[in-house]
Amino acid sequence: MVEYRTFRNTDTPRLVAVWNEAFTNRGAPRLANNTLLERYVLAKRIFDPNGVILALVNGQCVGWAHAALSQNPFNTLPVGVVCLVGVNPSHRRQGIGSELLDRCEQYLHKQGAELLQAGGHWPNNPFYMGLYGGCDSPGFLHSDPLAEPFFLKHGYKIDQKIVVLQRVLDQPMKMFDARFLPHRNRFELSFGSPRRLIDWWHECVHGYVDPLQFVLHDRQSRDWVARTLVWEMEAFSIQWQRPTVGIFDFEVNPAYRNQSVGRYFLSLIMKYIQDQFFTLAELQLEDTNEYGLNFLRSLDFVEVDTGQVFIRNP
Repeated sequence: MVEYRTFRNTDTPRLVAVWNEAFTNRGAPRLANNTLLERYVLAKRIFDPNGVILALVNGQCVGWAHAALSQNPFNTLPVGVVCLVGVNPSHRRQGIGSELLDRCEQYLHKQGAELLQAGGHWPNNPFYMGLYGGCDSPGFLHSDPLAEPFFLKHGYKIDQKIVVLQRVLDQPMKMFDARFLPHRNRFELSFGSPRRLIDWWHECVHGYVDPLQFVLHDRQSRDWVARTLVWEMEAFSIQWQRPTVGIFDFEVNPAYRNQSVGRYFLSLIMKYIQDQFFTLAELQLEDTNEYGLNFLRSLDFVEVDTGQVFIRNP
């Protein structure tokens, strides 16, 4: 007999235990204790315990799921996100995952969701940034082979694909370009605070990983030329046994595009990261951004995984 109920404050160790049993792919670090789950999920002020559903057999938690309503202020309709569904291998193929998903959807319907999304991706990724997926939220990873057939079976369809790319930094970097020569005198790099976060929702999603902002400035006009956010991927560094940084929100000012500025800016960041003894950098891009993907491949970034975002109309 399986019992289903919502989250209680004493349940955190149960969630961690199931996490370590159910999420064993490359994009889900093993949790040594409650700290990271509390930091990236439970500590957020938007956390609602009614959105976390546990499945228990004889008092033992064998699975859980988490759903939340996206509070992105720019959404044209309410989006409910199924952030996570996990069941211990010993209790799979018994309908537990399906029941957890159904209860998540019921919760989201009560919250007013008009579109259901499975897998967090900006701007609809309220939880698990920093804990699942890598340097950003790519939905459910392809390296998690159970996710795609599970959601397709339940009426979802693939809406977006996000390519995960990494570059090894423990070898000398050869990123020089003759076009960089005039840039050295024209532009200067700065980093630190205050960081550029769009609004409170951006802060809620990305602020918990405490990113460092890098900005390239024009020395004469003082305009920003390019900017991005970089953070130390603590949990993933342990998982992959490589000190790793994540780069996201990479942007070049439209007035400075097509001048090799993006390449120059990224080369400065990579050199700085390497000098801090990190050995791996990660970026994520949607698969429709062919220009960006080719740009990163030209800098020796290699595709290591793909994320998928699923949607379904209620």
